[in-house]
Amino acid sequence: MVDDINISDFILEKYTEAKVADQTLEVVFENETQFLGYENGQEKCKDLMFPFSRSPLKMVAIKHSKNLLESKNDSLHAKDITEITLDIKDLKEYEWQPGDTIAILPRNDKNSVDEFLQLLDMERQADTTCSVQISKLCTKKSAKVPVYIPKLTTPREILRDCLNIKSILKKTFIRSLAEHCTDGEEKTFLKCLSSKEGSAFYNELIMEKGFTVMDLLKHCRSCKPPFALIVEHLSRLLPRPYSIANSPLKSTYEISIIFSTLDVKPGVTTNMLKEKITEESASILMYLREPNYFRYTEDNYQQNQVLIAIGTGLAPFLGFLQHKQHMMANDKNGNPGITWLFVGTTSEQAVVHRDLLLQWQSKNILNNFVESYSRVPTTRYHYVQDSLECNAQQLVELLMKPETTIYLCADGGQISKSIEKSLQNILVKELAITAEESVEMMNDFKAKRKYREDIWL
Repeated sequence: MVDDINISDFILEKYTEAKVADQTLEVVFENETQFLGYENGQEKCKDLMFPFSRSPLKMVAIKHSKNLLESKNDSLHAKDITEITLDIKDLKEYEWQPGDTIAILPRNDKNSVDEFLQLLDMERQADTTCSVQISKLCTKKSAKVPVYIPKLTTPREILRDCLNIKSILKKTFIRSLAEHCTDGEEKTFLKCLSSKEGSAFYNELIMEKGFTVMDLLKHCRSCKPPFALIVEHLSRLLPRPYSIANSPLKSTYEISIIFSTLDVKPGVTTNMLKEKITEESASILMYLREPNYFRYTEDNYQQNQVLIAIGTGLAPFLGFLQHKQHMMANDKNGNPGITWLFVGTTSEQAVVHRDLLLQWQSKNILNNFVESYSRVPTTRYHYVQDSLECNAQQLVELLMKPETTIYLCADGGQISKSIEKSLQNILVKELAITAEESVEMMNDFKAKRKYREDIWL
């Protein structure tokens, strides 16, 4: 729940009103109610491209699910961790390797969509057939109807399947919303928020507190924008990528994914998946994404890997190790390379499939397993950066071998940058080189694919 605010605290004495952008779209209703029988409205858009797709969008069944960590009534953990196994036995064209990713097409939850329709006073038109068209008043020659909006649809379908209702709001949109307020204070609030002088207010409410269009409409009850304005300014609800957490050598017809869910303000896709696993015979829409170099195949078997994972970033490495296990059992692939794993989580309980990792360590499938727990005061290492620096000498010896590759799976923000900085510091210390030389060495590692990242935002 976004913090409640008093909008009068965000009104400036002096400000310059931003120009109102011309509206380019209009929604034309067909005056009839019609059930449009698709799982997701984006399926109906024939010319729509799905990011990094290498297979068609397909409906797959959720075979089973398992809660790996429950955070309820737990002061140590803020997220649930869940594993889902998908049945892909009917998808013969799905060929994949550990490290590959799938994309799941999400939908906004029913309660949020119902509330949005209510805020717009559109409950009665929610399921009325409509089409989105270029406005007759539009003078823009380049104006287009978004390709992710079906030609024949309903307001409910658009809000549920096509628009990211949690989009970061641009000032142009906020300024346009002000024109549809009948309350003077609310109109002034939105004008201030979208002005140049109101940048500090914009940063506080939109960028820091994460106010969405629904939050603004709740605080500005007189604001009733036309539905076309919502369609024009909210971004597309995009498929969400997930790393595959198993090996095709174990089962060609199953794909497992692992994800975490926040109790407060969960992500759209993770929230949908948590709801799906409570249903009988649940299924999802997904596709395989184009592979990159973040993968473990038979070609990597005799090479060394340093695996670094934060939280559920451990997921692809479970597939790596499972793959290695099956190749070792086959005993036809030569001598296996050395595999080290550095994991950072909140606690021991948050290390997904820790018992399996310890088994792999006991069988030398995993040759070194180092854990860091950020919320356990008595632990040896609190952060992955600590564990890397305390194992610096042996780590650099392994890293400098030409057959060693580093894989990092972590948040693409400060965490991954901090880990890279730690590796640079280690190189400076152990190789007696300058900071500039260590940066150059890391860049060279990346260029030669000796350092591979799978990062998310």
